[in-house]
Amino acid sequence: MSGVQIPPPLLDSMKKIKESPRIKYIENKWRRPIEKLLQQWHWQDNLKHKEIGKKLNIPRPTITRWFHKLKVPTQSCTRFTNNNLLYLGPNRLPKKPKPSKKLKERVPVNENFFKKWSPEMAYVLGYFTADGCMFINPRGSRYVLFTSTDRELIYKTRILLKSKHKIGVVKSINPRWKDKYTLQIGSKRMFRDLLELNLTPNKSKTIRLPKVPKKYFNHFVRGYFDGDGCVFFNKYQRKTRKSPAYIALTTLTSGNKQFLRHIFKSLQKYAYIKGGKIYQKSKNSGFELRFTINDSLKLYEFMYKSVPSNQFLERKYCIFQKILNHWGRRSIG
Repeated sequence: MSGVQIPPPLLDSMKKIKESPRIKYIENKWRRPIEKLLQQWHWQDNLKHKEIGKKLNIPRPTITRWFHKLKVPTQSCTRFTNNNLLYLGPNRLPKKPKPSKKLKERVPVNENFFKKWSPEMAYVLGYFTADGCMFINPRGSRYVLFTSTDRELIYKTRILLKSKHKIGVVKSINPRWKDKYTLQIGSKRMFRDLLELNLTPNKSKTIRLPKVPKKYFNHFVRGYFDGDGCVFFNKYQRKTRKSPAYIALTTLTSGNKQFLRHIFKSLQKYAYIKGGKIYQKSKNSGFELRFTINDSLKLYEFMYKSVPSNQFLERKYCIFQKILNHWGRRSIG
């Protein structure tokens, strides 16, 4: 290297590297200049940059940078491959074959859950239509994913699916937002059955209403409401009067306006709803189907009549109870 003229900027870079505490430590430990060490290990011992990095407990990119900055030549790919065909090197002794891994046992779940209509199936399908997704990973495995900020809803769904899968938690970065709970199930059968029910991956704006039988439509709507619905009840002070007024509002949201129209028509037919209107929340943020007090109570009666507590979200149900108590209506059983 003494006969090669090195440009001043590169010479300064070499001096900085040579003054590095890591390199000084290596040179003291091995009692040789770093250039000779790298050259010996790479050319005589036939070690790759990655293997030299493991030897020194230093990342491979750092070793490659040292080769470049210190002007240590690197073997060509062809020469390196040919040498390795003849010489295994100290770190290339034949490895003992690893014992074959046992196949993981499948986590129990009712994979035929979406094959046959039932109140439980319609409810979970409605919830999945609102807050679920399905995807294929790079290896081709099919997954069904349920997501909610309500832990209760995820746990009830897992019980209905007879699943033993773990429930994941996605912590929110923003303290004002709630944590998310997830239930991920790998199943080709469930994935295929959901496709047959008009559900697809990336469904938020292309979603279509499944062909739900009339006798199960109330369960489907209740599931969708628990996932992507809201009921609001509050009082506000009127400017012209001393006594406050109360407002009740029920909404269903979706990124697809046509989907909400189909639900709206079905509710008019089955729940005898007369009012209601679809609004665009804001640009590129989806649509909202809103009902005021009278239609909200009709929707309540339609969704919750003779339904066990394991098939609805307690938090939203209790808000409806407050509305009923204020207007002097009886709760339904």
